[in-house]
Amino acid sequence: MANSSIRVLKAGVSLIGLPLVLDSIYQRRVEGLREYQLRVPILHKQTKTGQRAAVEPTPRHPLLSKKNIHFNVMKEYYPMYIAGRTRKGDMVYYEEMGGIDMPKLQLKGVTVASLLDHYEASTIFAFEVLQPEEGAQMLSVFDAEGCSFKELKGDAMKFMKTASSKMQANYADRNCGVMIINTPSWIARGWKALVKMRLFSKDTLEKTKVYSKEETFKGLLEKVAEEEIPVKYGGKLCFRGGIGGEDNCRKWSTDEVRLRKWVLKQPQNANQVPI
Repeated sequence: MANSSIRVLKAGVSLIGLPLVLDSIYQRRVEGLREYQLRVPILHKQTKTGQRAAVEPTPRHPLLSKKNIHFNVMKEYYPMYIAGRTRKGDMVYYEEMGGIDMPKLQLKGVTVASLLDHYEASTIFAFEVLQPEEGAQMLSVFDAEGCSFKELKGDAMKFMKTASSKMQANYADRNCGVMIINTPSWIARGWKALVKMRLFSKDTLEKTKVYSKEETFKGLLEKVAEEEIPVKYGGKLCFRGGIGGEDNCRKWSTDEVRLRKWVLKQPQNANQVPI
């Protein structure tokens, strides 16, 4: 009995960074942006036939004009992307926690500060361009497959903690849920221990769902239609004929293509650091 308790406690200690992430990372990812209103009207232009066609909104936030020569590198070694919509039409953000490669990022010159800027800029772009309607929301899906404690310590944890603490409490209505999928047993045990220790806010507990690998597809279906779930997770969503296999949506979703196209066309981002 004592040994069992110790194992659970160790799992909880291993996950001690998780409540720091979950209590506010979603607020930062889709809500924060202190003192900045993410409300951009949809503009139109007149076509040759006289019909009105939507014009892609122009991002206004100064962070989107900041130099980012590590965009391709960060996309490669910190897998995060938007693909598909929920049943209610909200954006779905995916982050592959087990795919984070901080040593490679550091080797390429990426700092925690530049990663934070990239993270925030992606959020701004999502709500200024991808879905600028007032009241737009986002579902965050954190894929824990292959995730070990090393992903939750060092600079990776520093980034997550800073990201979490930086964006607090603003635009709470933009959070439509957090899902942790493909969770290994140590995360599941740690989650239960942390819940008992009351280390999560009430809001986080209400909006966060944890799913094992076997439960992942069924869990996603509760929020997202099969046609909008990436093929990687058992759904039917893919782009450009499915090139790239499991990485298809990460690299070729319509939302990711729009973000990449916009970033790389900025003169200050022309000389990208090679992957």
